[in-house]
Amino acid sequence: MVKTLRVGNLRFPLDRSYFIRKGAHLWLLPEKDGTVKIGMDSFLTENAGFLNYIMLDKKSSVKRGASLGSFESAKFVSKLFSPVSGRVVGVNEDVIRDPRRINKDPYGSWILTLRPSHLDKDMSSPDLLMNEHEIRMWIQEELARADEE
Repeated sequence: MVKTLRVGNLRFPLDRSYFIRKGAHLWLLPEKDGTVKIGMDSFLTENAGFLNYIMLDKKSSVKRGASLGSFESAKFVSKLFSPVSGRVVGVNEDVIRDPRRINKDPYGSWILTLRPSHLDKDMSSPDLLMNEHEIRMWIQEELARADEE
């Protein structure tokens, strides 16, 4: 069973990294075949409300920090930014057709799969958190910021 960090009613499985670029709130899960799955974390899904639409850019490859597409929720429209550079090798069409699957299960409902081009370099970025203590501190800061708004 995967160890999970709980902060309030939010949960963060510790088998993945979290992309913390301002407003990103995406997770990155390395697979055994060398690809990585990308999805939305529970903070984003909780704060965004019901997801209505996800539109992915028609790109075969992306750079770290570049747009992957956008999403619309009950509360706002926002961009999705790539946590790593790589080639898009899979899209979860079930999630694209029904984005609310992410609301029900944010960690089981990945959005897309990339074959990273520089995973070791990208994983050393301060924008990707893997450490339980760092993730807890980040989420607590995000929760405090959300309470102020």
